Amino acid sequence: MELGFSLDDIASTLADIDFYIWLVLSWSPAVRKNAVEASAFKALIRTGSSSELVALPAHVVFDPEPVLVLPGVLMRLFNLIQRIKIAATYNLVVGKDVGIIGTQSTADSDVPDFTVTTERGPTIERFKLTFTKYNHGGVIVESRRNGGPWEVLGVVVTKPWYDDRALLVDTSPEIREYRLRWWDKGDANGEYTPVQKVTVAP
Repeated sequence: MELGFSLDDIASTLADIDFYIWLVLSWSPAVRKNAVEASAFKALIRTGSSSELVALPAHVVFDPEPVLVLPGVLMRLFNLIQRIKIAATYNLVVGKDVGIIGTQSTADSDVPDFTVTTERGPTIERFKLTFTKYNHGGVIVESRRNGGPWEVLGVVVTKPWYDDRALLVDTSPEIREYRLRWWDKGDANGEYTPVQKVTVAP
């Protein structure tokens, strides 16, 4: 494929999405309805009155049920979207074709949507980070280098933001990983984004 993803990648993602949609739109409402009816029936049997037998509430049966998928559907989807966005052949046209741009709501998001690109700084390569705040005050940026501990780089409210840190070792490239969370009214909140990994050269 143009973006470098296999048909298995796409099929797996579609299976994830189909199952999650069924879970949210069909299974979850049915289970809640069953629970309400079960509670009402239990109360009726316990303290109600009737001159006739009352049948048990009908239990919803799904036929056929979709194939189960592993937990983490949304995180796998977010990771795939990030992989698509950092592919060498990705552009706005591709983003619109695959539904990343132009179809999603800009009102809110579970996690910040961000991209990291490389550009040459005054002395070494630096990283340019752009993100979408949606309805939040800003984002808190965390990073780690060469598999070390995560460290907070700062709270960012305007974009773009640049990582201009010097290399740990002047003559050696290093791997940097980034993750974001929402920042609102002085507090970090929400889930972490999928991690983006990049390499910076001397």
